[in-house]
Amino acid sequence: MSLISEHHERRELGPIGQLLMKGDNAAGVLLTIRSRLPDTGQVIVNLSSWYVEPSCRWFAPRMLQMASSDENELFTDLTPSAEACKLNERLGFHTVTDCTLFYPLPLAAFRPAGARLRPLTQTMAETLSSETRDVLEDHARLGCIVAIMEAEGRRHPLVFLKTTTRKLPSARLIYCEDRQIAQRHLPAIARHLLGKGRLALTISACEKDRHAGGFAAHKFAPIQVKGAWNPRFINETYSELVLLPP
Repeated sequence: MSLISEHHERRELGPIGQLLMKGDNAAGVLLTIRSRLPDTGQVIVNLSSWYVEPSCRWFAPRMLQMASSDENELFTDLTPSAEACKLNERLGFHTVTDCTLFYPLPLAAFRPAGARLRPLTQTMAETLSSETRDVLEDHARLGCIVAIMEAEGRRHPLVFLKTTTRKLPSARLIYCEDRQIAQRHLPAIARHLLGKGRLALTISACEKDRHAGGFAAHKFAPIQVKGAWNPRFINETYSELVLLPP
């Protein structure tokens, strides 16, 4: 919790959650982890880790409705259970990705690469907006792998969370402006991550894409969003995946 509190305090994002009170006692809790989109500054509220005592469970939909009612904010749920998915849909959420894709990196690294990944140096950072630079530098401090991919005439900021998948040291892509850019340039990403000791890559995506580019679906893992959202945009930064490490 300390990482979440520190993030909210430093970025002036307010309380980190809400309590459901029954008289003088707390009967439920909901984490609301906030951040801002680098390009627009719009606030994203990630609903995470909610619990309501069984005797007050009937009030859970109302608690979630109140937490996701601000029309000026975007809302995400990155790790909903099957039960939470149904409840979220009643509150206006929609599913943007439904599975996790698994890439064995040694195989991908042998394919021709049409891009190059560079570490975030001071010189490279100066070419980015201050908002994007803050996101990348924050996550580098949190132990993530941060890189700039030069591809298709542009620079694409990437953030990878260090994870373990199928007992392999792996990385999860948690920030990319366009998922398809990453998929097209998987060989370059593979070579960079192999150099960081990672043997596999996971990416949130849609089941319909599971056979594209030679990757396989790892598991059913929906991500739900309320508000306008580009389904190809990956943004799991400042989430419980990063700020509540196992």
